[in-house]
Order: sequence, then C-alpha cells, then structure tokens
Amino acid sequence: MSSQSNKSFTETERDRRVLELYDQLIEVEQRLIPTGLHVFGHPSEAAERTDMLRLIASFDRPELGVRALPDLVSENLGLGSYDAVLKFASSDQARLSERERIDSVVSAAIKEFLHSGSGAAASLLEHNANVDRGDSLPVFALLEEISKQLETNIEIEALLRALRGEFIEPGPGADIVQNPAILPTGRNTHAVNPYNIPSTMAFARAEAVAGNLLERYLAENGRYPRAIALVLWGLDNIKTQGEGVAQAFWLMGVRPVRDALNRVTEVEAISLEELKRPRIDVVMTISGIFRDLFSPTVLLLDKAVRLVAQLDEPPEMNYLRRHVMEQVRHDACFYDDAVARVFSNAPGNYGTNVNFMVIDSQWDRDQTLGDLFVTRKCFAYGRDSEGRSVEGREARVAMDQALRRVEATYQNIDTFEIGITDVDHYFEYLGGITKAVETRAQARPSIYLSDSLSRDARIRSLEETVRLETRAKTLNPKWYEGMLKHGFRGVAEIESHVSNTFGWSATADAVDDWIYTEVAKTFVLDEAMLERLRTLNPHSAHSLVGRLLEAHGRGYWGADVSLLDKLREISSSLEDQLEGVA
Repeated sequence: MSSQSNKSFTETERDRRVLELYDQLIEVEQRLIPTGLHVFGHPSEAAERTDMLRLIASFDRPELGVRALPDLVSENLGLGSYDAVLKFASSDQARLSERERIDSVVSAAIKEFLHSGSGAAASLLEHNANVDRGDSLPVFALLEEISKQLETNIEIEALLRALRGEFIEPGPGADIVQNPAILPTGRNTHAVNPYNIPSTMAFARAEAVAGNLLERYLAENGRYPRAIALVLWGLDNIKTQGEGVAQAFWLMGVRPVRDALNRVTEVEAISLEELKRPRIDVVMTISGIFRDLFSPTVLLLDKAVRLVAQLDEPPEMNYLRRHVMEQVRHDACFYDDAVARVFSNAPGNYGTNVNFMVIDSQWDRDQTLGDLFVTRKCFAYGRDSEGRSVEGREARVAMDQALRRVEATYQNIDTFEIGITDVDHYFEYLGGITKAVETRAQARPSIYLSDSLSRDARIRSLEETVRLETRAKTLNPKWYEGMLKHGFRGVAEIESHVSNTFGWSATADAVDDWIYTEVAKTFVLDEAMLERLRTLNPHSAHSLVGRLLEAHGRGYWGADVSLLDKLREISSSLEDQLEGVA
C-alpha cells in the first residue's frame, strides 16, 4: 500500500478492512475443498474425511438430538451464541478472537476423535471448554457412524446387483453435510414427495436466507428490490426439501398451508405487520426437471403469485400487485399475461443452451445470449383466471415485460461439493437470466448467490463468489494437484473450471482481470506446470490457453501485450503438438 493510500484511511477504517480481509482468509481456509475426483468404488481419503466430519459437526441435528460442536463450545465458554460470534467477527476484533478460540477447540476435538475415539474427544472438550460429556458424546456417536460409512464403499457391488436385475436399496439424495443419511453411497437415490414441498424445516431455514438477501440489497441500494428473478432447480429442491421454493414464498410474503393429510396444497398471505417490509415481485425460472418432478409445486408457486397480486394493499408495500395492475392499465394486456411469473421450457424440452453457445464461442453480441435464454424459457405454467391448467403456454411478451422490471437476480447454492465454476449450468441459468434482464431493463441487475449451508446463511454477490471459488479451487494447489493425480481427466477438469469462469464473463461480466492473469501465470507461464499439462492432456491445455486469449479478445481481460504474445506462442506450440508437427 502506498503512502498516498495510507492517508486515505483512518486507523479505524484500516482496522476494519484488515478484519474483513482476515475473515475472508478464514473463509477460504475452512472451505470444503475437493482434493480429487470421486473414483467409482473407492472410499474417500482420510484427509477428506477430517474436513467433512468437522463441517458435519458444525450443524445442529435436532432430529437426532445432536447439538453442533461450535455452539456447545461457545455456550460453555460463556461466549453466548456462536451465530452472534460469526455475525460480528468480520467487524469486531474481540469477536474474531472468540471465533478463532471456538474453531480451534472444535478442530482439536475432531482430531482427537479421529486419533483416539469418542471418549478422548469428549474429555478434551470437557477440559478445554467445560462441555458436559452428556452433550458432546451424541455428536461423536454420529461422527463415528459417519466415519465408518465413509471408509466403506458399496458402489461396485450395487452396480453388479443392478446389472443382474436385483434390488438396490434406496437412499436420499442430498449434500453430505446437510444430510449425512445419504451414506453409504451406492444406493438407489430417491426423490421427495412433491406435496411435502417445502418442508417445515426448509420454510424455517428460508426465512433467514430471504431476509439476508433483502437486507444485502437494501444496504447497497438504500431500498428493497421491487422485483427479483429467481432460479429454481429440481435436484436442489430435492436435496433441501424445497428451500428454494420456500425462499420464493418468503420474498412474496406467503406461507404454505397443509391439509388434513399433511400435504402442502394451499398458501396464505403473511400479514404486512408480521412481514415488516414490502412484498417482492418474484419472477421464477424453473428447470425442466423441476417442472417434471414438482408439478404440484409449480401450481402452488403460481397460486402464491395470484394470491399476492389480488391483495388490497398499498402499491409501495406490494410490488407484485403494483406491477400487474400497471401492466394491465398501461399495456391493455390480459390479466393472465400480466400475472405470469412461473416460466420454464416448452413441455418435453430442457435447458437454455446458453452454456453451449458460450463454450462453443458461437455468439457475437451480448443480447444474443439473453435472447436465447428467453426463447428457451418463455413458456408459462400454472392456471388461468378460470382455473384451467396452463402447461407450457408460450408467453415471450409476458416474460419480457416481467424481466424488464427486475432489479436483482438470485440463485441458492445448496451444496459444498459443486460450486459455480464446477459446472456450466450455473452460468447457463443465473448468468443467462441476468443477461436477459440486462438487455431488457437496460441496466445490469445486482446478482446474488446464497450459501444456505453456511452457518450464517451468507449472501454473496456474484463477483465475491467467483473470487472465493477461484481462490479456494482453481488457484489453490490443494485443489489442482488433487485433479492432476487423475491425469488426462484431471487436466480436463482444470480447463473446465477456466471455461466456466469465462462463462461468468460472457453472461455477467463478473470476473476480475487478476483472475485471468493468475490462471495464466499458474498453468501456462509456469514452464514446469505447462509441461505437465501438455504431457497429460494437450487437448485441454490448448483449450485452456485458447480460452484465455478469447477472454482478452472479447474485452473481458486487459492483459499485457507481452503476456498475450507469450500465450499466442504457447498456443501455436500446442497446436503443432496436436497436429504432430515436429
């Protein structure tokens, strides 16, 4: 930092910034980072099990009578709620020290558990944090069961049974931290009852996430967003028992109502007095799998929209009704068009194809990506004003109008294992709808993701999430060395991460210059690393270099001329290698 920069900060501001940076470092350090690809039929490695068990022990399991270890430690050290410690750790030195103390005790207990067993770990907690053995032993009993399951693998045996046409034991699908009952792997994953979506627990968890999302926007813009575009996926809502759906309900200010058979069949409005904020206009883009698996939930979402649109409330407290009424009056359109908010593919179709267009470099204007998204996703679902089913009615004008008002786009991340640079579907959906909003509203919306598996239900901007994943995975030796152990496939995985990062430039311009620069330095300009890549998989190495050059060519990366010349020279060398030129 220059002396001029020093003068621009007060001592208090510098201390606050240092705390924020330190909090980010801790976040990267404690991230669950895959150290290689899953090998079919092989159990997880010991190092991975340690990290997984620590995270599993960080959450309450009320259904099992198990308390989270950080909560037990925090409370018995007299520090109060661990959530309160987390909330203020990035802005208060004392709270940060308390967090480090709690995390240190928990980590020591997990290591002691793995080395000497439950009894020794319980004794350590009793000695170091005054935690009663009766409170901690149930946690370690659960961890012991999970540890044994992580050490075994029945995938090959299950495959052989399937090939013989024999019965495969069913098991739930979820993230291991969220629901350890997914173990052991190798079972026949089942979905959930759509009439139980959202579950009571999912609705309770979603309140904090939706609240944090709105508070983040309020803090940055001085008011609540009038309209939010929300992405809902089928598998995510299976894993979380409908957390994404519940978040949509909370944003609109409605709650699910269960019938005599405990099925969610209706919704009711949460009073404005209880809500203490305006109802948000929510435009929902659902995946084809969500549409197929949760048809009752699709109708429920549409019912929630129509309920809110009919409430007799002040326009400044009910943005959805306000927008619907404005559209009916000003555009002279039908009510059913104005109130359409649940969109997906045409029946039988899936995906947006935005990812294919980006990866294949087949677009010339930014508007093309947004238009493709709407073309693929502009089919309305629900019921009309007469109660008749609407199953994929093409409604491009209605979707265009709804997206024109959107001020924020959002998607929930439901798993520690797969992030926004691991697969192309995140930028396909969240990136695609963001570009569609930007071209229709003539303004870039705020873009958010929530990490609902973090203790504090943290809301991050897209830029923050890209940086976090880049530091935790793409540029982290722990991650890329784990990938390189898999040879050809591992190099392909590294190249895929770079291409998916590029996808966020193409759809949302959310990638900092330094990310591309560091990727180039780590994988291409380092001669030893480049030699490893070109030996293991010259095709992916060539694609990686090509993607970096494309990022510059499309204006996403302001690279130095000398660096670009070196990349072009390496690209030409790799091309010669692929063509067998001596």
